[in-house]
Amino acid sequence: MERYNFTNPLFLLKIESMIRRFFILCCFAFLTTCDDGDILTVDLEFDEILAQCDNFEDYHLVYDTRDDPNEALILIFPKNTINDALFSSATTLDVPTQLTINASTTRFIYRTYNRELSASDLCAVVPPANLTIREDYEALSGDVYITSTILDDDNDGVPSIDEYGPGGIDNPQDTDGDGIPDYLDIDDDGDNVLTENELDELDEDGDDNPLTNPLDTDGDGIPDYLDDDDDGDGVLTRLEDANGENGPGDDRIAVNGVLVLLYLNPLEDTTYDFEDYNAFENTYTRTVTTDFIIKDTDLTIFRSTEINLGTLTTVIDDFTPEDN
Repeated sequence: MERYNFTNPLFLLKIESMIRRFFILCCFAFLTTCDDGDILTVDLEFDEILAQCDNFEDYHLVYDTRDDPNEALILIFPKNTINDALFSSATTLDVPTQLTINASTTRFIYRTYNRELSASDLCAVVPPANLTIREDYEALSGDVYITSTILDDDNDGVPSIDEYGPGGIDNPQDTDGDGIPDYLDIDDDGDNVLTENELDELDEDGDDNPLTNPLDTDGDGIPDYLDDDDDGDGVLTRLEDANGENGPGDDRIAVNGVLVLLYLNPLEDTTYDFEDYNAFENTYTRTVTTDFIIKDTDLTIFRSTEINLGTLTTVIDDFTPEDN
């Protein structure tokens, strides 16, 4: 039977070497089995609903915050024509805008704080005295992919999907031929009477839907909001404008002691002579949805190669076709 000499230095050195190898092997096995491609030390359970600081002159700052723990993901990138358009126009289909993180002009940062963050904390030029950054990690490399989509609505009381017409959104209906499709036109038929004022305003059928029983003054099967001669008297509605201003909606005549709008009275067929004009500036609401994806950063606290930073929603009121 072989005996081991536990007092032999060479034997003890051999045993120590074997133990060291075994320890390294165990550590390697632990690391490889625990690495599932996700986050190593940080749990990114943010709501992915982004906010933006618009008070900085030279750069955009987009961020998401979380309470318990108090932390933030921050993306900073320069203001320029291309980047500014991300919050007002759609990016090309399936071709997101790409920014390269460089810790200088384009920055991606993860921070933790000593307290909950308010809406103004990250946008303050001078940070509040009671706000302390506890951990601060900034990526030195990586890429940002940004995709913007838009939804426009003229808010005229007719849902956009009902104004696209047979051609759909790719070839939308333009009833008055003024170059502005109906779903963006506050006066669809171009009669200088707002579309919203030519619907079923009284809701006489009680269904709260102005399209199930829209006004059709002359009964020709064309609702007033799409009819350029609402009362069917042979005179275009826009020309029944007695005072030549504000459109025909403020011109009335007494009929049996009741004031009736000229353009809705078929017995009144006078054509008034004035320089033609548009009574209203056409504006609509644009909603821009901007999505941010972060890829291949070198932040050591993350194992994931892709981070869905989230979505920023921007609503632009009084948008005009010239703004495109």
